[in-house]
Amino acid sequence: MKHIYICNSKIEGKGVFVGEDVERGEDIQPIKGELKFKVNKNKKDALAHPNWIGVSENIWIDPDKPFKFLNHSCNPSAGIRGKKTIVALREIKEGEEVTIDYSIIEGDPRWELNCLCGEDNCRKKISSIHTLPVKQFKKYLPFIPNYFKNVYLKLIK
Repeated sequence: MKHIYICNSKIEGKGVFVGEDVERGEDIQPIKGELKFKVNKNKKDALAHPNWIGVSENIWIDPDKPFKFLNHSCNPSAGIRGKKTIVALREIKEGEEVTIDYSIIEGDPRWELNCLCGEDNCRKKISSIHTLPVKQFKKYLPFIPNYFKNVYLKLIK
């Protein structure tokens, strides 16, 4: 497990940062937190828990600190191996923020957020895995939770 900590983020509020260099493909830490079962009935439901991390259909992790502060980026530094292990998509330098693309952990097509990442490739509005551009999807592989990967692959067939 890599050393991580909470610090002020340029993206929004607080964020998760690495306390040591991390190589591409290295596990950073597993996300810990209580598993929740929830069926979204409408858009309000879909937007009700912005910090929850999707694991599979209607199953979420309500993350403990520090992962409550895991921010989105359209050019993320990390993805997810398996269902809940944060893994480096690229080399992450000590003191750099760990970010993921929220689209890889969300399957409800009613879910969307305005993006605040500020990256050159910012999509301005982020939504569920259904809307992820093919190029981005391929870039994140194999670090997309299997459930969401399968949802996406069914859609593009």
